[in-house]
Amino acid sequence: MTTTWHVHDDLLAAYVDGRLDAIVGASVEQHLGRCADCRVSTTPLVDPQLLARGWAGVRATVESPPLPLPVRLARRCGVPEPTAVLLAAATSLRTAWLVAAFLALSFATLATVVSGGMMLAPFLLVAPLVPAIGVAAAYGPQNDPLESLVVTAPYGRTRLILVRTLAVLVSVLPVTAALGLLLPGPAWLAAAWLGPALALVPVLLALSSFVGPRAGVAVVVLAWSALVVFSLRGFPATWPVEAPQQLAYLSLAVVAAAVLLVRSRLDRRIGAVL
Repeated sequence: MTTTWHVHDDLLAAYVDGRLDAIVGASVEQHLGRCADCRVSTTPLVDPQLLARGWAGVRATVESPPLPLPVRLARRCGVPEPTAVLLAAATSLRTAWLVAAFLALSFATLATVVSGGMMLAPFLLVAPLVPAIGVAAAYGPQNDPLESLVVTAPYGRTRLILVRTLAVLVSVLPVTAALGLLLPGPAWLAAAWLGPALALVPVLLALSSFVGPRAGVAVVVLAWSALVVFSLRGFPATWPVEAPQQLAYLSLAVVAAAVLLVRSRLDRRIGAVL
């Protein structure tokens, strides 16, 4: 498109320097989009170094966009960027899931505190299950948006599952332990829930090697819920986390780990099983 009117040099200089008001600046900008001669006239008015820095910033933003918050936090902890990206893609490491988990733990703790320690069941029901559910949501074709990349990439599935499992535990265990300090009753209750919580994770992984994470976590949730509900029938409030039961959880975790080891040897790697 041709035009018979051109922007005056002083007006162009003011436009380049950003000294025009919004209306006049928009008019000049519209004209520059249609007039090649005026665009050429702006060339000597622009600082080449400033222009180069501007384009460098555009390229940096396009080629390397800002990393999400979970990735930045993982990077600050020394996690390599490829691993941090794979961690951040896990459903159970996203902000919404973490907030929901912390709210569930908080309400369970509140219910236990309000009961004066007579009802430990709410906390003992929720606290050990949160890590297991988080691990189940951290991998699997249905839950992992990067599943197709994980399958084809040289990054081992076994390593990914173990790293995400560790990340889930690190994200939820400290807060749960802090909430456990608020529980009325013996001081050891603040840490007693860790026994079943840590035992349920290998049990879940072992079950998932046969039926997948979704069915595996359903079995774990139902079994643990049944145990906690059973303890309400005349047993002490602390019965699910007392010493004999802790030994049973430890034995169960050892058996689950052995199952995973056998399955991994048969299938060469745990990731192929899970």
